[in-house]
Amino acid sequence: MSQGRYLKDKAWLYLPFFGAIILVSAIILLLPYGTVYVQDRMYLFFFLATIVLCVALFFIGTLYNVLIWMQGKGLSGTPERRLMRVMMKSLRFVLSKRFAKVTAVFVKDALYLSKLKDRSTLRWLMHLLILGGFILTFALDLIVTFAMDLVNYEPMIVESGWAKIWIRDFGFEVGGLMMLLGLIIAAVRRFVLPPKIVRTELPDAVSILFLLGVVLGGFILEGIGIAGSIPGHTVNQEYSFVGYAFSLVTPSSWDQYYDQAWLIHGVMSALFIAYIPFSKLFHMIATPIAIEAERMLPSGVMPSEEARHL
Repeated sequence: MSQGRYLKDKAWLYLPFFGAIILVSAIILLLPYGTVYVQDRMYLFFFLATIVLCVALFFIGTLYNVLIWMQGKGLSGTPERRLMRVMMKSLRFVLSKRFAKVTAVFVKDALYLSKLKDRSTLRWLMHLLILGGFILTFALDLIVTFAMDLVNYEPMIVESGWAKIWIRDFGFEVGGLMMLLGLIIAAVRRFVLPPKIVRTELPDAVSILFLLGVVLGGFILEGIGIAGSIPGHTVNQEYSFVGYAFSLVTPSSWDQYYDQAWLIHGVMSALFIAYIPFSKLFHMIATPIAIEAERMLPSGVMPSEEARHL
């Protein structure tokens, strides 16, 4: 392949890719964040700088993983050109009638993890709780950001609003609790009662402990907000049932540390986003999607199962 053709393949992929990163970063920086309850706005600015950097690392790490998958044996063309072909074919597939027919199969295999359930009920429950809680929390976060920072939807902002109670309080609580229960199962299987076939390596321990820190940090922050009567935590606290339980053992004087606790939780969440593409958590999400994509797209476009584990 000529040098000019190779550079052209790279340009067609990388220029839009980094343009997308710049666009997402601009959106993050331009949101008003009018309902962030930290008093010292320097904490918010530091968090925004961190989240922009971590989101960029997430996208770059994801692209790196996908390009490795595109280096499967027996496939022609550069990985960049192959990835562009996959993206175009995927878009056409999503817009086709066939997409609706396979959605149920995808949900069953990739999200519900039905095949894993047949092999181990405990592992299936663990993965389902972690993955389900993560997806639910991520989806709610997008909804809340849109409602609060873009359209200023009042029921999502005022403390007695139905959306604030059922989505911001109860919904996030359910998602966080799902992840917490799944992580507790994972921690017990890794550190307390490990099966003989399970070998815990450093990346496994880091993923579990780091995500536990993020989830527990969110509940602790909520407990501090409720105990200290921080705005956004003064009414209907029982809907934030886990955070409310933490507040019962949290001194009200800890409200002076709310800003610091918010920043620590926010930075840990951002660092976790950056860590996902380089951890096994990424493969827990991406591998089922890749398997389904291989079934749905024409042969010769996606790499083989063996190539995805190179």
